[in-house]
Amino acid sequence: MIEIFEQLPAKGELMSLACAFLWSVSVMFFRKTGEHINAFTLNFFKNTFVLLLFLPTAFFMGQLYLPENLPSRDWYTLIVSGVIGICLADYLFFKALNLLGAARNAIVGCSYCLFVILFSYFLLGEIPGWVHFLGAGLVVLGIVLASMGTSVGGTSRTALTLGILWGVLSMAFTALGVILVKPLMAETGPSMPVVQVAVVRLAAGLAGSLFYLCVSRKLVATIGSLRKDFPWQPFLIASFVGGYLAMFIWLGGYKYADASIASVLNQTSTLFTVLLAAIFLKERLTAGKCFGALMAFAGVGMIFLLVP
Repeated sequence: MIEIFEQLPAKGELMSLACAFLWSVSVMFFRKTGEHINAFTLNFFKNTFVLLLFLPTAFFMGQLYLPENLPSRDWYTLIVSGVIGICLADYLFFKALNLLGAARNAIVGCSYCLFVILFSYFLLGEIPGWVHFLGAGLVVLGIVLASMGTSVGGTSRTALTLGILWGVLSMAFTALGVILVKPLMAETGPSMPVVQVAVVRLAAGLAGSLFYLCVSRKLVATIGSLRKDFPWQPFLIASFVGGYLAMFIWLGGYKYADASIASVLNQTSTLFTVLLAAIFLKERLTAGKCFGALMAFAGVGMIFLLVP
């Protein structure tokens, strides 16, 4: 998938924007799946399925091998990134999605790019310019406006507060996870192919989930849920589109673009989610949402036109 973008200008930005749309599509199906199984079970099976897809992908790309001469520090970084960004962050995302619904959870997702800019400054030394801040401001403001007026019927104040807390923590852990591995995918110097990074992170995240299920003695019950009325259709669609395709392109975006820029373009997934929720979940599309959409795309256009 990444090779499609190899000869294109601004390929990192294009990947980040494509990832945003694919992830939004998957959220519609994850929302349906979450109505039948709990968040941890969903995340466990999602990671298992996606890893089974990445292994043959790595094999056919000639990358199903352990990197040679990789320092122990880099291995620890990959493992920590997988546990934080795959096991913990995705679990918290599904908890928030179940509590808030797609549109409200999209509002909370606006905090993602702020965490990426924060972590990229402290960990990578990236200093965003005024164009980045202005474009980010337009995108975030547009997304917030587009998300206003959404509601989830019957949501209590406690559930709303918990959903927001889980959502914010999910975005923080997701951002930290990808910032940690960005130096390992650098275009200059020693680097790892994107698919290798994805496989190791998925394996680490899945190992973290398995460890928890074994310690809590819930592994048998979790696997047993497959014998019940498991929502196979929305699960498979969501996992393939969001877990496989979107993750592939998401990591590629961070490989070829600055983390702060990739995060802003990833953030348009909130806009796409609101629009798709209006179509598939029958949420009302207001004038405020349309105005927010225009503002958000203006910010994206600014990043495309003014990024060197």
